[in-house]
Amino acid sequence: MGLSTDEIMQLSLDLVGWDEVPADSTVYVSGEDVETALVGIDLESPEIQLAHDRGYDLALAHHPTGTSARLEFPEVLDKQVEFMTAHGVPEKVAEEAVADLRSRMDHGGHSMNYRHDPSVAELLDQPYLNTHLAPDEYGRRVFREVADDMAAGATAGDFVDALGAIPELRDAETDVRLRLGECDNDLGEVAVHHAAGTNGGASVARTYFEHGVDTVLYIHVGAGDTAELREAFADAGKNLVVTGHIASDAIGMNALVDALEERGVACDTVSGCGIGREN
Repeated sequence: MGLSTDEIMQLSLDLVGWDEVPADSTVYVSGEDVETALVGIDLESPEIQLAHDRGYDLALAHHPTGTSARLEFPEVLDKQVEFMTAHGVPEKVAEEAVADLRSRMDHGGHSMNYRHDPSVAELLDQPYLNTHLAPDEYGRRVFREVADDMAAGATAGDFVDALGAIPELRDAETDVRLRLGECDNDLGEVAVHHAAGTNGGASVARTYFEHGVDTVLYIHVGAGDTAELREAFADAGKNLVVTGHIASDAIGMNALVDALEERGVACDTVSGCGIGREN
């Protein structure tokens, strides 16, 4: 007897001990007795069709594609504030740092075709869900453990090297980059800013740096944000470490695949999932 889509969603939450489904995760088309799954970072209409044609019981995506998971996505940005305040940033200042991001995400959700991919799954009667924040939180805790294990006096370069030993980052075609700072800079206090919906851009990193954080970890960042931070913090001894988007997302999704296979669900991985995973 396989698992239901609701049970699979709960299994993703169990990775990090959560009870409530985050706003960026949803079951688009429910299913019962799932014994096979096509799992990927991005599964959209072509992959939903692929899952249907190949007879998979479930198309399981990481990134949200529509309906409530996109329209309610700004709710998960509360994590941005939570992470900043944990490093001593006043709540009002943290809210100001994320205000533009909230607005952009709200406008983006309002303009996108949030029915596109879910409606294809509905037409095909193909069970389809995405789970985003919980697997990312699993990955964040992996990064946090690496940061906490760094020896006193460690440098930014030491941190980059230690992160690069994580199987998903080690085997990725991307590499861990120091987008701001020098390898011999002191690592200092590290803020792991992952599992907050998306990266916080220049405004969030700047806020961390202005409140005593020495190193910020993002999994991706825009070139404009990097340029802004380099101009603002040249020779300031601050570091922005960027681990790579898809490889970093694969950490939590690989853990979910492991959990599914332990429960008897046979999984095939595509679209970035499976990087660094021992089969």
